[in-house]
Order: sequence, then structure tokens, then C-alpha cells
Amino acid sequence: MLLRLPLVISLVAVSLAAASPASAGGPLKTGFFDPLAFNDVGRQAHHFDQARAAGSSVVRLSLHWPSIAPKVRPPLFDPANSSSPGYFWTWFDTQLQLAKARGLEPIAEIAFAPRWASGDDEGLWRPDPVEYGKFARAAAIRYSGSYSPLPGQPPLPRIRFWLAWGESNRDYHLMPQYEGGRIASAILYRSLVNQLANAVLSVNPSNQVVAGALAPVGRSGRPAPLAFLREMLCLSRALGRTCDLRSNPIRADIWSHHAYTMGGPTHRVQTRDDVSIGELPKLRRYLRAAVRLGHLRPRGSLGFWVTEFGWDSRPPDPQGLPPKIHARWTSEALYRMWNAGVSVVTWWRIQDDPLHVSRYQTGFFGSDGRPKYSLTAFRFPVVAFRRSRGVFVWGRTPYGAGGRIVVQIKAGGGWRQLGSLRANGHGIFQRTFGTSARRGSVRAVYRGQRSLPFSLTLVRDRTLEPFGCGNPVPC
Repeated sequence: MLLRLPLVISLVAVSLAAASPASAGGPLKTGFFDPLAFNDVGRQAHHFDQARAAGSSVVRLSLHWPSIAPKVRPPLFDPANSSSPGYFWTWFDTQLQLAKARGLEPIAEIAFAPRWASGDDEGLWRPDPVEYGKFARAAAIRYSGSYSPLPGQPPLPRIRFWLAWGESNRDYHLMPQYEGGRIASAILYRSLVNQLANAVLSVNPSNQVVAGALAPVGRSGRPAPLAFLREMLCLSRALGRTCDLRSNPIRADIWSHHAYTMGGPTHRVQTRDDVSIGELPKLRRYLRAAVRLGHLRPRGSLGFWVTEFGWDSRPPDPQGLPPKIHARWTSEALYRMWNAGVSVVTWWRIQDDPLHVSRYQTGFFGSDGRPKYSLTAFRFPVVAFRRSRGVFVWGRTPYGAGGRIVVQIKAGGGWRQLGSLRANGHGIFQRTFGTSARRGSVRAVYRGQRSLPFSLTLVRDRTLEPFGCGNPVPC
């Protein structure tokens, strides 16, 4: 849902890059992608404070190429040199410094192109992959952790994670989508990823390349994510080879996805090439096949992230989810993504827009800045499901810290202790507790902090639009 507008750490980075399986209790880092809030001059610091208060350890930042590059390319301009006259980095420097000061690991997405590097004024039509790579190199040098904009100033913070474009299967992000009966955007995206990879890895080989970030469903003229992947990765439906990329594989260390669902956390898609939460294992099978064939070449195990997700809440959106369902589904979505192998989730928007401004009311703070009921579900997610021998409980502590957890149940009376356990080094805890209770609610307590109660009564799935209504969609 990228918008076209300007817009501690080493240990966190190591765990972000890891692709630990859910069965091993791997990490679940959470954060936000909110280009409006993070570029809201005068209130940026407040919004980064909100992100940290919501339990975040990461933020996805939009490194908007046209807002940094000159509108007209000067005669002696060197696009690979971040100090070349014509570049304007200050606004992004500020975002990065604010994030770093709050212990938030930045994920920088480079998308859209200046007019001189693409075929249209929007920066969408055939962006030049070579020029894209030059800009990525300039950015990687500037944000290498050792670059000082002026003599005597401390160096700018480092960016380790670099995301190539976003929602490349959408014609409002990349064009053309189709050409000659093929998905042209997938072929172009392959080049964009590799040019970015070559650039940022040449600056520091320990940088990490993130690819994907595809929209979850196909539309007319907009390919579904698995169709896009088959073209990009040269895969057949049977996950065999349709062309040979072994001599020039896609260089990505992490694959991300936008796992929006047209229902609840267990909702299944209606078209076989779409991918929401329930289809994440299928997406991973595609990726494993591409790695096995040598078409996708990560350095180590391929990481798996969700870099955009959310639902509108009611209020303020009359077509959004009521507070308790918004909270329940938030916790359950995080659990189900983690259970599918996802180690990082960045939520779409931290603070709502008013309905008359846009249809995005997915944040955990209202447009007036007040926290929503569901904020705790994002900060301290806990789920509980009945099993034949008791109740299965899963959760993640705020900020993913380890320690002792007390699990409590309320079934026909007050809260009583169900048991206790320790969260691992990633803050993950899970266990099936023996109990005859079939109804009631479960919560966890960690260092005096309580999760929201999670009812043992299942909530029926429903079909809905995750963004409900709001300008320009009438309510």
C-alpha cells in the first residue's frame, strides 16, 4: 500500500535475518509501515514513540527515489554518489535518526523513479534497473553507518535491510503489467531486485536484500502473486523449471509478502493463485522450489516476512471490525503468520486517517492519537484454543523479551492460574495446559503486564474488505 510521497540493533538485525521455523520457537518481530505518520513534519518523533510503545522493534521506511533525486538530471550528476549535487536526503535522514534513537531497526524500501529514469511522470513505466541500482548504491553508502554528511558530525545510522520496490504486481506501482501475453512486470522486477542486490552488497556484503512485497490477490489487469512468481522465478505450476536462471539467479535473502485477507485470520482465498494468511505455506513451497532449482539464491536460509497487513476497526470505519474482534484477530493473525514461518510483520499504519481523508483506519491509535483497545493485542499477542487434552496457549511478550509467564483462565468465576512457563529468548511461549474448561477466556501476565483476554469460543469467519470504507469509498 505504498504511497507516492516524500516521505538495539546489531542483535535485532541478526534475529531479523534468521528464518527460524515456528516449531523451534523462532522470533516474531513486529513494527509498522506508515509513510504518512513517519513523514509528518512536526509530529514524526511522536509517531515513532507510538511505534515503540506498541512493542515494535522494526519499522519499514519509504526511501522515495523521486523525492531525493533531482527532478531534471544535471549534466555532471553522478547518481551512484550520494554527495552529488542535486540529491536531497535530509528528510529521510531525519526519519532514520528518529527510528534508530528508539531502537527500531529500519527496513528501507526503494520504489518509484524520477522522470529521467522511467518512461512516465509517475515513475512507474519501465524504471531503468541500472539507474535504480546506482541510486541504491548511493543510499547504501550514505547509510552504511560510517558516512557523515558534514565534517565533525556523527555518522548517519546504518541500514542493513533493503526492500526492492513493493506490490510490483499492481499497475499503480509498476508498469507495464502485461506485454505480449506475459507478465512483463515480473520480468522487470527480476532485474530491479538484482540491480539493488548488486549495489547494496557491493557496499557491505552483510547487508540483506528483501524481495517480494506482492499484493495478495489478482485483479483485472493485475496478476495474482503466484502467477507473478511463476513468471519471475521461471516455475511451472508443478514447480518445475520453465526457463533456466541458474547463471543469473535472483539474489534475495528474505522474501516478503502482503498477506491481507478478505476475511478473518483463517479465511481462504477464492482463486488458487492468490495468497493470504492461509496460503503462506503454499507460497513457501514456491520459494523452496525456486531455491532448489537455483533460480533464487539467498545467502543462507531464505527469510520469510509479512511487510504489510491490517484491518480497519469500527469505530471509526462503519464497515470495520468491532473492538474485541479487531483485537482477537490481530493476535490470531500474528500467531498464524508466525506458525507459517514468518519472523517479521510490519502493520499498515500506526494511526488512523479521518474517514473524510482516506479509507485507512487500520492503526492502533485513532486519528485523535488515542490508543485503541486492540493496541495491547499487537503489543502482547496471546491466543488460546481448546484441544482434546486441555487448552493450547501461544504468545509473544512485549518487545520479544524472555522471562516467566503466568497463564490465567476465567471460566465461570474470577481469574485463576492455569500454569506458568518461560518465554524463550525471542519472547515466544507456547504450551498445552491440562484443564477441563471448555468455555471462558485465557490471558497471560508478564512482569506485571496483562494481555487481553482471549475467548475459548471461536469467532465465525466472515467475508469483508480489510479497508472498509472512507474517502473515496462511500460509507
